[in-house]
Amino acid sequence: MSISRGEFLRSLNGIAEAIALEPLAQGATRTLVPPGLFVLRRGILIASLIALETFVRDRTAEALRALERWPKSFEDLPERLRTAARFNALTNLYNFAKLLKRNNEDYEAELREEISKMASGQGTVQQFSKFVAGDYTGNISDASLKDLLSCFQVNDCWNSFRYFAADVGIGIPSVQEVVKDTIRKRHRSAHSASYTPTVTDISDLRSDLLCIAICFDVSVSSSMEQALAFSSEWASGERNWRDGVNLFIGRPAPAGLRLIKHGTRRALRVVADTAEAKSRIPRAKAGEIAVFVLQDAASRPVTWDIM
Repeated sequence: MSISRGEFLRSLNGIAEAIALEPLAQGATRTLVPPGLFVLRRGILIASLIALETFVRDRTAEALRALERWPKSFEDLPERLRTAARFNALTNLYNFAKLLKRNNEDYEAELREEISKMASGQGTVQQFSKFVAGDYTGNISDASLKDLLSCFQVNDCWNSFRYFAADVGIGIPSVQEVVKDTIRKRHRSAHSASYTPTVTDISDLRSDLLCIAICFDVSVSSSMEQALAFSSEWASGERNWRDGVNLFIGRPAPAGLRLIKHGTRRALRVVADTAEAKSRIPRAKAGEIAVFVLQDAASRPVTWDIM
C-alpha cells in the first residue's frame, strides 16, 4: 500500500470518529449551542483540509518517484510537467525556503536537496522536486488541483471524476464543487470569527474527503502506469486514465463479501474478507491498474486500495 494512502485513511478514520462524538453528531438540542462545540467543529473542518492537502502532496511525490523509470528523456515529457518540474517548482521552493528562514529552520538543506533534483537527468537518474505539487506555503484550490492533474495528463478531470465517483458508489457529485466547499468551510473556520458551523457542515466530510482523494489517487496512479508502458502516446495526450482502471468492488454479503468487477452483473465469487478479495483480483496488465473498493451495506465506499 502507498504510505500516503495509508496515512490519509488513518486521518479519515480519526475525522470520522471526531464527527461521531455525541454532541457533534446530534447537533443543537437547545436554543444556544455551547461555544466549545463551535470550536470543535471549526477544528474538524480545518483538520480535514490539512489531511487532504497532505495526501495530495505526499501522493504526488510518490507518483513522481515512479517517473524516475521514465524510459525517455526529460525533454520528451509533456510540456506542462516539464514547466511544473523546474520553472514552477523553483518558485514554490523559494517561497517555502523563505518560510523556513523566517522560522529559523534549515532552509539551506531544503534548497540543496530540491535544487539537486531539479538539475538531475543529465547523465543521472531523473528526479522530481516535491514542489511540483505546488506552493507549500498556501492552501490547495480547485484550480491548483486541476493544474496539478493536468501535469500528469489527467485532462478534463472534473467530468471524468464525476463518472468515476458514480462507479465506486458515491453518487454523481460535482467533484469540483466538493473541493470548493471543503476549502470554503476551512477558510471560514480559520478566518471568520462569526462563522458558526452546524452539524450539517461536518456530517458529510468523510464522504467528501474520500471522494476527492480516491479520484485523485486512482487517476494519477493509472496515468503513471500508462506513462511507463505507453510513453509516446501518454506524452502526446492520447491515453485516457480511466481506460487503464480495472475496478473491483467488495460488497457485504451474509457469508462475507461479494467480489464484483465493475461493468458485470454477477459477482465473481463470495469471499470471506478483504484479504481474500484482494488475493482473487487478477494482476493488471502493463499500463493498467487494479483498484479494489470496499463498500458498506448501503453500497457506499469505505476504503480503497490499488493492487
